[in-house]
Amino acid sequence: MRAAVLGPVCRDLTTIDGLQTLHIGGIPYYVALALRNLGESDVTAYVTASEADSEWVKACLSGVEVKHIPVEKTLESILEYSSKNPDVRTHHIDAYPNTILPTGELIAELENFDYVIFGPLFHDNIPLEFFTRLKHKNLVLGNFGMFTYGEKGEFVRKSPENIVQVLPFLRYLFLDRSEAEFVSGKTDLHEVGKFFRERGLQNMIVTEGSKGSHLFIGGEYYKIPAFTPERIVDPTGAGDTYLAAFIRATELFTNPGQQGRFAAVVATMSLEKVGAFAEGLGDVLKRLK
Repeated sequence: MRAAVLGPVCRDLTTIDGLQTLHIGGIPYYVALALRNLGESDVTAYVTASEADSEWVKACLSGVEVKHIPVEKTLESILEYSSKNPDVRTHHIDAYPNTILPTGELIAELENFDYVIFGPLFHDNIPLEFFTRLKHKNLVLGNFGMFTYGEKGEFVRKSPENIVQVLPFLRYLFLDRSEAEFVSGKTDLHEVGKFFRERGLQNMIVTEGSKGSHLFIGGEYYKIPAFTPERIVDPTGAGDTYLAAFIRATELFTNPGQQGRFAAVVATMSLEKVGAFAEGLGDVLKRLK
């Protein structure tokens, strides 16, 4: 499987139980490294960052082919967690233009990949043209970026139609429960799934932190329990890691339930260390047993 991951990377200042660290963040960072460490060697990350941060980004994504897309300034965010309740965080971000343009050259490159994974943090990071021109590919969209705007340092959700219009083009959509409820306007989980399915979405994964995850695959529903971490060190990127692990699991298992359990184990293991998931496929299979 050849996988391309597109989106901005960030400078993340993260505080967990009062301990502060500065490191790279952003969906491409967590997804690309998780895919690589789970045995997918052919991963390319198309990432926006400033020219000054170019070598730093490549060093942080060691082992992944990086296609740097220069922008004036790298996104910067401040995150704060408590290990007692990792499902809740505060998040402040300084938003700058970090748009990836769907040039003819880039579209032609993306034709060579089996999966194209979009990881926007803001509504303007990934233009609609990517979805329409690549609709025949396996397209994956992760998280809230399509309907997120940066206002006064905060993530503001609005214009859910931004994501609704791309649903028919996707193979998989990953949202957490609050995001899925916002877009659908529903609170009953099965009504949420019905909303997205009726608008052309093939497959949807709804994550719910320590409460597990929910798979709407075709017309079937699967409830996946969360696995208990041995300890919680860094919850950042757990949802992105789940996405990467689920896509990898589609090559390992035919049953969606098995795919979901594999992804849940990897996401749990990612909580136990700082940064992107760094263990191997064998470690996951052993833990899964």
